[in-house]
Amino acid sequence: MNHPETATVLRSISDMVSAETNPRRKSRLEQFIYATASAWPHYPIAHAAQAAVQLARPMRVFELQSFEGVKHALHHIDLRPALEWDIMGFPESPDTLPILLSDLRDPLTPPLLCHLNPRHAPLADPHIDASRRRRGPFHATPSYAGFHATFTDDTARMLGNIAKIGAVATWEKTLVDAASWAELPHPPVIVGDTPPSTVTPDNAWYQFRVGKHLGRDAFAEIVMCLGHVFCHHLPQVWSTTCASQDADPTTMLIEAEAAGALAIARVGGPTRRGGSFFGDALLKEGTPLPAGFRLDVVLHAASEIEDLLRGDTTAVVSGAWSVEDHRGY
Repeated sequence: MNHPETATVLRSISDMVSAETNPRRKSRLEQFIYATASAWPHYPIAHAAQAAVQLARPMRVFELQSFEGVKHALHHIDLRPALEWDIMGFPESPDTLPILLSDLRDPLTPPLLCHLNPRHAPLADPHIDASRRRRGPFHATPSYAGFHATFTDDTARMLGNIAKIGAVATWEKTLVDAASWAELPHPPVIVGDTPPSTVTPDNAWYQFRVGKHLGRDAFAEIVMCLGHVFCHHLPQVWSTTCASQDADPTTMLIEAEAAGALAIARVGGPTRRGGSFFGDALLKEGTPLPAGFRLDVVLHAASEIEDLLRGDTTAVVSGAWSVEDHRGY
């Protein structure tokens, strides 16, 4: 779950990344933050990102030649609270590193001391399985069971949670200029309103229209649409934050893809099979992320999407949101 200090922590991490003047080192650090947050779903994204910026130099990630090398570097290390190491009786090895993590609930609390031990590999799968058990039953209507033949019960259950923000996903047969479209067709008109008890295309606050040709990739596309909402490309009707006005369309698309891809990696959902603008910028040498890419916003959005898909959030309540920017993406 997100805590008050999360945004502050992520903003400081983004500032550190932005301060890197060497484009290649900056790109490698962004890759390492993404890989660490993806590989450690048992830590909040803010903590995984904090650990990544502290580990980048001692793990010599700037000397690695590819994103695959960055991911491989994470396979044989484990990060645990120092107290846990002591209680479990794990001896510290000579190459154990101390890592400081902020208390995301209270900014005045001293940082948590964790130890990184290269001799123990992280156990991500049990944490993903535990989160699946928390996601709860399908939302009554619309049910995403049968939305696509390849969707598992767990995939449908995750999609059912988008009703908590008043969103519905539908197939779009006539869409030709985009794979999907995120819109705000029926926004709440009063402060304190909650999403309809039964969300349909006729009353949904948000509608995510997905191209029928996408098949199983529809899950990733729907989550990318969530990225547009949580990155503030569309108004968040439960907050007073204005929608982003100054980013170019390509940067917005990459931000939404990045937030969605990270959330999917952490909840164990079906990943996108084909390429994407974010994938190209992250994986391919010589194609850095755009200058206007907001790392802190993307990481925070991914954390909120993760909580929503897991079923760890309650239904939103509409606030005094701004209607100035009412575009679709």
